[in-house]
Amino acid sequence: MNGTAVFLVLCFGLTCRLAAHGPGKDSDFAGRRVLFIGVDGCRADALQAAMERGLAPQLKMMCESEAGLFTRKLYAGGELGAPTHQPTVSGPGWSSLLTGVWANQHGVTNNRFIGARFQTYAHFMRRIKEVQPHAFCASFADWPPIHDFIADGSRLGDVEFLDVKFTRAPDAARHFVDNPEKDIEVRDAAIETLKGGNPDVMFVYFGQVDEVGHGAIDSRASFSPDSTLYLNAISHVDSHIGELLRAMRARPKFKEENWLVLITTDHGGRGNSHGGDSDEERNIWLAANGARLAREKLQNQPTPQTALVPMIYEHLGIQSRPEWTPAPPPVAEKSAPAPAK
Repeated sequence: MNGTAVFLVLCFGLTCRLAAHGPGKDSDFAGRRVLFIGVDGCRADALQAAMERGLAPQLKMMCESEAGLFTRKLYAGGELGAPTHQPTVSGPGWSSLLTGVWANQHGVTNNRFIGARFQTYAHFMRRIKEVQPHAFCASFADWPPIHDFIADGSRLGDVEFLDVKFTRAPDAARHFVDNPEKDIEVRDAAIETLKGGNPDVMFVYFGQVDEVGHGAIDSRASFSPDSTLYLNAISHVDSHIGELLRAMRARPKFKEENWLVLITTDHGGRGNSHGGDSDEERNIWLAANGARLAREKLQNQPTPQTALVPMIYEHLGIQSRPEWTPAPPPVAEKSAPAPAK
């Protein structure tokens, strides 16, 4: 998205803010609000190592608070050997996290998004708008496909369901060395919305941990708890998360608001890559804060990454509709090979 497009989207969002509900309980959801944060490519054991070594103090403090939770029981990649099985890469991962269904429904199996079915299995914020048209939904990301494919692909015609859509694109020609800078821009735009607006639901995406794991920013790094560079990237994003949480808590009527905070990743990694079925790639994590979290279940039972969207609906008091997640289309049978001539 170019600068003009970003400006227009932000102006649209600002106009909506002026007509939106106020802080505290003045909302269609009686003050229930959601902050959903995505940290791309953040391996679970590496995050735990960062928290244990004092490199992720903001997440550690949030998870250890009275309403906090940290679990490594989440999983990516669908069910092994089942129709839901999907690669542990960002396209399918974020599609599942933002729609609440696996690739056999949303149709995304790679980062090209060919075959996506977001009109049928839409971004969860579009569904929120269908229930409450005046809800304030905002999204911030520095991986453009989050908006260009998943969000825009979910729109009905030209009807925009995001009141703020802030996109920053790292420079692929520079091997994404500017990704940490783009994360800062994403953070600052999200903080501005928390301070100046009254969002019902926010999604905030940070990309640098994944790029560091790939060795794109520094070839010495890898997806590993033993990689200092990778842990440092996690630490940088942890500081951004801390600033977001402080801005949330500084809201004028925060004590009247009921925030659900969900923070997770799309996949893990091994070496400088991911996409396979190893535990390091499939086993992911959830850091959360909310009064009604199903703590025992989340901490002790394997939970699919598709479970987060239903958690958001439940928190907001939204009843999922059958037409939102229809049965997946039938799998085409593979034709038998032609007999040898």
